[in-house]
Amino acid sequence: MITGVFSVRVWTPVGVLASLAYCLHQRRVALAELQGADGQRPVDRSLLKLKMVQVVFRHGARSPLKPLPLEEQGGMFAGQLTKVGMQQMFTLGERLRKNYVEDIPFLSPTFNPQEVFIRSTNIFRNLESTRCLLAGLFQCQKEGPIIIHTDEAHSEVLYPNYQNCWSLRQRTRGRRQAASLQPGISEDLKKVKEGMGVGSSDGVDFLILLDNVAAEQEKIGSCRYHGS
Repeated sequence: MITGVFSVRVWTPVGVLASLAYCLHQRRVALAELQGADGQRPVDRSLLKLKMVQVVFRHGARSPLKPLPLEEQGGMFAGQLTKVGMQQMFTLGERLRKNYVEDIPFLSPTFNPQEVFIRSTNIFRNLESTRCLLAGLFQCQKEGPIIIHTDEAHSEVLYPNYQNCWSLRQRTRGRRQAASLQPGISEDLKKVKEGMGVGSSDGVDFLILLDNVAAEQEKIGSCRYHGS
């Protein structure tokens, strides 16, 4: 899934920024307008002061978690952050810099460990995504060490932790296999696998296929963007 003033957490969909501070700001603006419309004394926006920003984001584009049989990954390992993903996170950092360094002088233009708290899972692509975002946000300028706080895998809470939660393991055990055996689904999966040249005995389900398609779409989108 930065406290003190700004919180970065690696958590939800790729490239999606959920800024709680922005939502709070919009709510305050709406309340100020409503108070003015009701005849009450409108809120002077100049008196409002931003106290904290929390930014929750997921990693950038990555390679498939489980490549299809006989598929080449171009020297990348499973789930690795791609160049496209690195650029996505750097661009997100630049956007945050514009919002909270340039437009609103909330953060110092240079990284200050007294202002920023960073939390990430210990998965490598998430750590790399966080580093790229910080590089865009602070343009590689810092006044002290950049520490990314993580937790041990067995006690991590920023993703569904099957290792640590017995109840979650029990509730999800066998669901994927059971779903693939539902009438109609198994036949559709067989047809898709045949069309893609995947053997029927290979352990590939719709989620694996979807993950590979999504990774390929990111790659194609990047090629179109750069004109290659």
